[in-house]
This record gives sequence, C-alpha cells and structure tokens, in this order.
Amino acid sequence: MAAWIGCVAVDELRGRNALVTGAGGGLGNYIARALAAAGANLALTDLPEAAVDGLAAELRARSVQVEHEPADLSDGEERRRLVAWAEEALGPIDILVNNAGLEFGGSFLRMSADELDSLVAVNLLAVMDLTRLVLPGMLDRGRGHVVNMASLAGKTPVPYLVSYSATKHGVVGFTHSLRAEYGSDPVGFSAICPTFISRVGMYGRLEAQLEGRNPVGTLPPEKVGEAVVRAISENVAEIVLTRRPVRPLIFLHAIFPQTATRLARSPPVLEFSQRFARARGRL
Repeated sequence: MAAWIGCVAVDELRGRNALVTGAGGGLGNYIARALAAAGANLALTDLPEAAVDGLAAELRARSVQVEHEPADLSDGEERRRLVAWAEEALGPIDILVNNAGLEFGGSFLRMSADELDSLVAVNLLAVMDLTRLVLPGMLDRGRGHVVNMASLAGKTPVPYLVSYSATKHGVVGFTHSLRAEYGSDPVGFSAICPTFISRVGMYGRLEAQLEGRNPVGTLPPEKVGEAVVRAISENVAEIVLTRRPVRPLIFLHAIFPQTATRLARSPPVLEFSQRFARARGRL
C-alpha cells in the first residue's frame, strides 16, 4: 500500500523515523505498536517514572529500530533536548506524534493554579513547541507529518472537562491552522479526536466504576493506533473516532453554539459527566 508523508508519496512507512511522546502507557503503547507494524523506526519518550523498556523490547522484535528516553515535556529545555536526542538516536524525524497529555477533569473550580499551568504546558504548549522544533527540518527535507492527539472534547462543549476541553480545542485549531499556513509545502498535519477509549486513559482507568449508560460509547485503543497510521498515510486533516455518530453535534456546535451547549447540558450527558467527575473524586 502506498503511503503519504505530507504531500510526498513514498512506497511505505518502513524506515521512516517517528518520535512518539507519552509512549509509556495509555494510547502511546498502541500508537507505537501501529507505527512499528507499518515499519517505522521509533524514538519513544515519557516521564522518567514511566516504564518504556518492555514496550521497546516488544517492538524491536518487529525488526524496527526503537530507542527511548525520558523527558518532562512541561520544561522547554527538556523539549529541546528530546528532539536533539531523537535526531541523534534515529536520524532526521519524519513523523512527530504529539500524544503526551494530562487528564485533569472534574469541576472547574476544583482545579488549582498549578494544575492549570501543568495542563496547558503539556497538552498545548508542548505540542506547539515540539512541532516548532521539528518542522524546519521536515520542510528542508521536503517530507514529514505531525499528528496531534486531540479529543472529541476538542470539538464540542463538555461539562466537567472544561480545562482539558480548552486545551484540546487549542490542539485542533493549531493543527488546522498549520495546514492552512503550510498547505503548499510537502508536510502534513493531522488531529485525532477520539471519544472515550476503553481499557486505557482517563476513561479506561475508571471504566469498571462507571455503572450506567455512556451517551457516546467507547472504542478500543487499537482503533487510535490505526487512525494515526491512516492519518499519516492519507494526509487526513482530522479523524473523529466514535462508536456513535457525532458529526451532527459537531456541525451544530460550529453553526449554533448556544444550541449545542444546551444539548451538552441535557440530562443524559450531564448525569454521565457528573458521574465521571465523581469517580475521579473531583465533583
């Protein structure tokens, strides 16, 4: 299957170099596995306390090069060091997957100033800064793709995920604005917007405690890895991953935001959001 890196056709992803953040757990594992299955070499990173050794060993069995290095993406110096390390370890970075993120949720007024600072630093500033650091090389080489992990919470209003939603709206806007600015260049940008994901992430960790109906349903984490590979291969601007159709709600939010907000406060959505916040101890 022919793949695309940005606007430049290549035979496949095999041999391309990908930097994946937040690879120590959650969705990062599945994204790394999907890229390795496609033949990409991987530079994996997460916080120092996150275990990446096992994943790296597993992926090397797929005959791809895998290196890993801890980094705190809330620190600008650490971000610069990370990119320099990845380029030294693998070579030029062809693919950047900005997957690392924090998941503070619950009532907005339960969030501290430090939590707000951390959330914005990791979920938004690090995404922009890492892209800024790798993009010049991609443009010079005439190939590259940046995948930004956003969320369905970056497309619609979500009660009790106010700050998280704000950062993910920022990621979505950042991605599409990059496509507008660099649309004539051979570099691609994609946003992945998943619904709640089972088994991993902020929902998966609490899934067993959340009895009752989930109004948007869940998807397995393997779907996210598949979406990342497809976004790169087809240079897709945005992939919204949901079990139930939500495009009408996204369209409604864009055209009639007040109506969309009323729907976000409908009894089933509000009850589930409160139940989710309560399970996190932050209602």
